[in-house]
Amino acid sequence: MLLFKYNTVRRMLFTVLAAVFVQRAEAQEQIILSLDQAVSRAVSKNSQVRASMFLAKQAEWDKANAWLQLMPSVSFNTRLTWIDDETYALRDFRRYLPEPLKNEIPQTVFQTSYISSFDATMPLFNPALFNNIAMADAGAEMARKNSESARENIIFQVISTYLNVLKSRAVLGLQQEYLELSRKNYDKSMRLKQAGRYSKTEALRWKVDMEQQRSVVVTNESMLRSHTTVLKRLLNLDMEHTVSLKPQVPEQLAAETARIEAMSEQELLGMIRLSKQDLVKANAALAAARANTRTSKYVYRNSYARYLPSVSASYSYGWRENDTPELDDYSPQTFMLTLNIPVFTGFQNLTSVKSSQNAYRASQEQFNDQVQNTRYILTESVNRILNLRTQKALAHTNAEFNRNNYRVVEQQWEKGRVSNIDYIDAKLNLQNAALNAVHTDYDLAAAVAELYYLLGRVQSLYIPVKRASYK
Repeated sequence: MLLFKYNTVRRMLFTVLAAVFVQRAEAQEQIILSLDQAVSRAVSKNSQVRASMFLAKQAEWDKANAWLQLMPSVSFNTRLTWIDDETYALRDFRRYLPEPLKNEIPQTVFQTSYISSFDATMPLFNPALFNNIAMADAGAEMARKNSESARENIIFQVISTYLNVLKSRAVLGLQQEYLELSRKNYDKSMRLKQAGRYSKTEALRWKVDMEQQRSVVVTNESMLRSHTTVLKRLLNLDMEHTVSLKPQVPEQLAAETARIEAMSEQELLGMIRLSKQDLVKANAALAAARANTRTSKYVYRNSYARYLPSVSASYSYGWRENDTPELDDYSPQTFMLTLNIPVFTGFQNLTSVKSSQNAYRASQEQFNDQVQNTRYILTESVNRILNLRTQKALAHTNAEFNRNNYRVVEQQWEKGRVSNIDYIDAKLNLQNAALNAVHTDYDLAAAVAELYYLLGRVQSLYIPVKRASYK
């Protein structure tokens, strides 16, 4: 009896613990995110952002290393030498001297010998090292700008993908409603056909409408999965996690979109009329490109440094070579200045100069082209906003009109006063108008996000949150 009760309690306890673990696992697999939380997570978790951050830190250490190349280096060197018997006999001339004279001459050749010294070297004048410092400084700046560019690009991608997921869900919701409506109409047409009030052709027309709507739903489900997968990748989430988003445009982004909508055409165009310097300062990608041009410039200058002489100093404090590792009392010191003047290097320096010169010119042209391309994209972005905000009012008005028209046609169709074709047309017009309104709303928000990204204001579209709130 006691054994039965013990087994029963153990099974109940195991069931409770299993349920707790399952609920905890499900809670871990489902993540609910706002746009602010999604962007904040991407900024701290995205692999591209983290990689660019580590590259920026690497460049700072490279910069420190370039400065340290000017510092002296000190090393302690010791050497052990062993020679064979035959060679030792040939070198040790003392063995051939008479005994009194042999003892007066110090031994200088040993079969096993040791020699130790402290050696210090320091560059006094080396143009290549000085230019390497400038190159490292430019490289650190380029790495910082690349890190900022990667960060802003990921933020923009997260916002765009977030809007794509919301748009796909809204569109899918409408398509599912229309599919359910088509299914009901098809069922009704089959009942009317069985009652002899519908022909087979009329019933098949409703079936075609239902199958078309089902195909559209499947397509939109695939698009939603694709956009959700992209969002998970940007947030560095495992694919088995379920991501839930708030079903409306985020408040901060909606407020900025409304502010842009209220601006006049001249005000919008004035936002993108920036000087080259201001545009490069605002756009992180252009700032990174300019830093890359600066780095190429120093590489070009460094190729000329190979023609210049260099001066270095060296100092050695050592001990005489003997047959014991112990340091004796005789310590010779040596100081040396070395002047290196390149005279002829087989035209290697010339080819290096020409190569780096063309690389520098190419980077300048690429930077200028990127500036012009950014201006073009800015113009297209503003044009898109102007078109979409006009289309938005039209789309919502058209949706309201088709919604009222569908109600009227549906009532007439119920009374048999309009044909199936007219009823289907009214339904399709309502469907297209509603979908167009959804697309216009989200496309306008996405266009505003693109404009802010190009102008370096993308961070104003979200509010950073603490890490603990989106774990």
